[in-house]
Amino acid sequence: MRLADSFDAIADQHPNSLAFVEGAVRLTFAEARRTVHAMATALTRARENGAGTHVAIYAPNDHRVSLLHLGTNLADMAWLSVHIRNTVETNAEVLDYFDASIVFFHSYFESSVPILKAKLSKAKLFICIDRDSEHGQSMEEWLADCWLPFGNNPEDPATTAFLQPTGGTTGPSKGAVHTHRTLEMMGLAVASAFGVDAGSRHLVIAPLTHAAGLIALGFTIRGGANIILPGFDAEAVLTSIENERITHLFLPPTAVYALLAHPRTKQTDFSSLKGFIVGAAPIAPEKFKEAVRVFGPVMYEGFGQTETLIPILIKRPADYLKSDGSFDEEAVRAAGKAVDVVRVGIMDPEGNLLPAGERGEIVVRSSMVMQGYYKKPEETAAVSTFGWHHTSDVGIVDERGFVTIVDRIKDMIVSGGFNIFPVEIEKVIQGHPAVLDCIVVGVPDEKWGEAVKAVVQLKPGHAADEDELIALCKDQLGSTKSPKTVEFWAELPRSAVGKLLKKDVRAKFWGDQWRAV
Repeated sequence: MRLADSFDAIADQHPNSLAFVEGAVRLTFAEARRTVHAMATALTRARENGAGTHVAIYAPNDHRVSLLHLGTNLADMAWLSVHIRNTVETNAEVLDYFDASIVFFHSYFESSVPILKAKLSKAKLFICIDRDSEHGQSMEEWLADCWLPFGNNPEDPATTAFLQPTGGTTGPSKGAVHTHRTLEMMGLAVASAFGVDAGSRHLVIAPLTHAAGLIALGFTIRGGANIILPGFDAEAVLTSIENERITHLFLPPTAVYALLAHPRTKQTDFSSLKGFIVGAAPIAPEKFKEAVRVFGPVMYEGFGQTETLIPILIKRPADYLKSDGSFDEEAVRAAGKAVDVVRVGIMDPEGNLLPAGERGEIVVRSSMVMQGYYKKPEETAAVSTFGWHHTSDVGIVDERGFVTIVDRIKDMIVSGGFNIFPVEIEKVIQGHPAVLDCIVVGVPDEKWGEAVKAVVQLKPGHAADEDELIALCKDQLGSTKSPKTVEFWAELPRSAVGKLLKKDVRAKFWGDQWRAV
């Protein structure tokens, strides 16, 4: 069943309950459904007029993003998520690769639209979701004659529902193709893992265009309300928890750390909380325990990937708190246990599942796993060998089923919950006239989990400084992907045949850590 069908069913049951709250906007399920059906009608007309079926959503947090997710889903079209922290040039390349045919944009990105129009070869329609625009119709105008209930088409569970970029690369980003079936299973997993019901009030803080938006849909189909903030601001989060009687929220570790450090946190009433979910990157065990002491026995940790959706692993209060209230230290260090609709294994390079206590790659089987990578059959086959999805994370499972993530096979850096690929940064730095070679790695960071560090070897007789190289990266890649620090080494480690040894550089910074992610 489509998520939009589940949304319709819950709107039948709770038409007058709050569905979305954003500032002064407070939409009931009946009101939200009216807009979702109008969007599906308008999208279907656009498709029939040759606009295509891939719908890009380029916006900061806004309740209309969630409505577009549901409207696109109801129309049997696929939405494309846009990483708003990327440069517009990067997003244009990604969206063109994913064959974006309709672009919804927020006025916050008004100045980016001419660039998108010039670079998106298949885009036929541009709609501004929040006001009039010189670069396209307003949402209000676009929906003007569409306010009728939408006649549902028969559902095909294998139809593509959305495509999610996996992160930056040297070429077009890989994109995970997800279907109605994978979305439906994710909605069930979110609702089951976090105890969602019609009384739930979910505070949305992280970007709706990524994991937070998927979690929000899991609350919507169970009748929960999504209270949307524009982004993370500790004061606003604390105020919202109290004033809106929030039951659930999701944050990456960096934001959890910021809340723990905020002076008002210890005076805030957290009695309404039932599930404070931390994910997108590993959280430091001591910080996790501090969060339990501050926010109460409501902390959850979730693990998933773009390719597998979320959550694959879940750690609940009953998992890490003993009957006497003390912490189970091994459980605290773990990412969690497999959720009900997922099978997780630890595999060696030959495809053998390993017993408890042995280190290997974390592999997954589930109906939440993607259909494949868009336009990349070879990469799809490679990540699906031996009949399992390969996460590229290295882990250990214990006798109780707790999975602890201890390393990463790929070079990808996860900083503040965002996937960053070192080769992209290395190419920019290597383009500097003073640079001979460069290795970019993630290093331990109390705030970000991992921070991007560039280790640079300069050409003989040339000079460059840290600020200069960081500024170069910010200009070409944006601040999220730029190194936080740069070190200059006289010689970078190389193999006997001259290959740079990234593992040796990484080991220098992770040698005294209990895990390497």
